[in-house]
Amino acid sequence: MPFLTYISDESLLKCFKNLLDATYKGELKAKDNFERNIIDPFSTLLEMAIFDCDKSSWVRSETKRQAQKSLTNAIGTFHQQVLGSVDGWVNLRTTNQVDLINADRNILAEVKNKHNTLKASDKAALYNKLHDMISKKNSVFKDYTAYYVEIVPDSSKVYDKIFTPSDSSIGSKCPPNEKIRYIDGRSFYSLATGDSEALDKLFSALPKLIKAQGLKINNKDFDFAQDFFIKAYK
Repeated sequence: MPFLTYISDESLLKCFKNLLDATYKGELKAKDNFERNIIDPFSTLLEMAIFDCDKSSWVRSETKRQAQKSLTNAIGTFHQQVLGSVDGWVNLRTTNQVDLINADRNILAEVKNKHNTLKASDKAALYNKLHDMISKKNSVFKDYTAYYVEIVPDSSKVYDKIFTPSDSSIGSKCPPNEKIRYIDGRSFYSLATGDSEALDKLFSALPKLIKAQGLKINNKDFDFAQDFFIKAYK
């Protein structure tokens, strides 16, 4: 049985291995740079006192915290690579355009792991970029529908809405355009694959992917994380 029906095992395993490699590199970088970085001594002392941890425990915790940033970025790239491996979709990787396109369906997408990845000013800049890409006469993406994808949504509701972020440069929200939208991860996976449970199935496949790479995960750990999945996508 394949891991998923909408992407080959070879492609999925490659995406997951890329995620692990990026995370491990981030962890090594966090360890190498630990003493080079400026550490807040006030926070350090108070954390050890308030959270009742000794020096060794605090160093381990702080190193993991710094490495977690790499994991978060790697998860966003993982979703981009998985979606870019679905038939009809192309992952543009690190170009200065967007993350994904589907030329057959006239869709382009910018994928972020969480709803709070972008600051308000960055969202306005993204809107302007998407607007130019689908509106300019000489653009190859003219009349496409552009999506800003938030894999983990900002509430426990799915959405597919017109994207109108606030723009401080004009003192108001960006003008509404039916073809510039923002969407949660579950809804976009459904749109991209034609499978309404595509994201659910990807999450359920993670324990097998984890074990395939020689890592350990037990049923209780999966159930614990699955509760958060259910709450995120009611």
